[in-house]
Amino acid sequence: MARVLYVTIPAEGHVNPTLGLVKQLVDNGEEVVYMCSEAYRTRLAQTGAQFRAYQLDEQLFRELGFHPTEVKHPLQFTDFMLRGIIELHIPEILRQTENDSFDYLIFDSLFGWGGAILGEKLGIPTICSVTNLAFTEPLSKIVEVFDAGDLDVEALSERVTKTAESIAREYNVALPAIEDITHQYGQLKVVFTSRDFQPDADKLDDSYIFTGPSITPRLDAPSFPLEQLRSQYDEVVYISMGSILTKDVDFYKLCFEAFRDVPAQFVLSCGKDTNLDSLGDIPPNFIIEPYIPQLEVLQQADAFITHAGMNSTSEALYYDVPLVMIPLSSDQPIVAKRVEELGGGIILDRSQLTPAALKSGLLQMLNESTYKEHAKRIGDSLRSAGGYQEAARRIMSLFSKV
Repeated sequence: MARVLYVTIPAEGHVNPTLGLVKQLVDNGEEVVYMCSEAYRTRLAQTGAQFRAYQLDEQLFRELGFHPTEVKHPLQFTDFMLRGIIELHIPEILRQTENDSFDYLIFDSLFGWGGAILGEKLGIPTICSVTNLAFTEPLSKIVEVFDAGDLDVEALSERVTKTAESIAREYNVALPAIEDITHQYGQLKVVFTSRDFQPDADKLDDSYIFTGPSITPRLDAPSFPLEQLRSQYDEVVYISMGSILTKDVDFYKLCFEAFRDVPAQFVLSCGKDTNLDSLGDIPPNFIIEPYIPQLEVLQQADAFITHAGMNSTSEALYYDVPLVMIPLSSDQPIVAKRVEELGGGIILDRSQLTPAALKSGLLQMLNESTYKEHAKRIGDSLRSAGGYQEAARRIMSLFSKV
């Protein structure tokens, strides 16, 4: 069997999809060393992998000024990848593995060019872990999602170029085109969605394998009174804006106003940093908790109001749940657009959101069966892709020792 190095970024949407794959690799006899930040130690150790922590530089993150809701230009992603991931973590990963030998490397797609550098320095094959939709063209061409506003793009471009040149000199590697820094490197790219859901999948070669979302029970999920969900109402609506974009008290109050008289059980995940006292009068048809066992609730839900993050969207569609989507930033507009194209949900504009518009969107979703039918069609494609078992099989067939 082989020895594997797996490195990813410390984010729920990038770690959670890998858990099933890592456990399956371990169960199949691979020895996996998994590197991430200390916050994910317990969760990753439960897979059977050997966990190693790399350090986060909180001061640098503050200096970068990067926040998912404030991205105005694709070069900001490139800048963040270079200074916040590649320049920051590659040296420490190489230092922690300098006395080790590995047979192959799996790295998160947000390492981009950094994954190729690691593979070259370690002298091993590389596999890219793509937990979002795969890019079928350079990120710089996806201009409709971004509004540069008063951003000094020229200065940003100069900084990105200088940083990339410095990294290339440091590791004595070839400098790619700036637009290729965010490219999905690797001999194999494991994409955690189905080929049917991936936009423009015909533009991607055979190095991209689509295995569907990696759905596994979360051992750290909190308890929840699932038996209460249909004790008073026939329909269940789940509301969550993800693990990063929480504390939006105004949005939560807007939901209260919109749905106070809707005969359904609403379950709202408000995030651990939200002060429940700040929410005021909570309607009786709402259950609100800082953290909800999302997979369990989605299996009971009739609709999901979401920011359309890739992880949450995939989990909902896996269980045939249609979506009311309020994309805020990052790749969320792209994901939401794809769901709407396939008929599994509708998009609402956050900047023009009113209680009336939110209520109308949800009632449309609940009352028109076509949304559920289309969500099930997408869900069928996600489930039939094979999941983490198929991902492990494909990886080991190419890279593992006999």
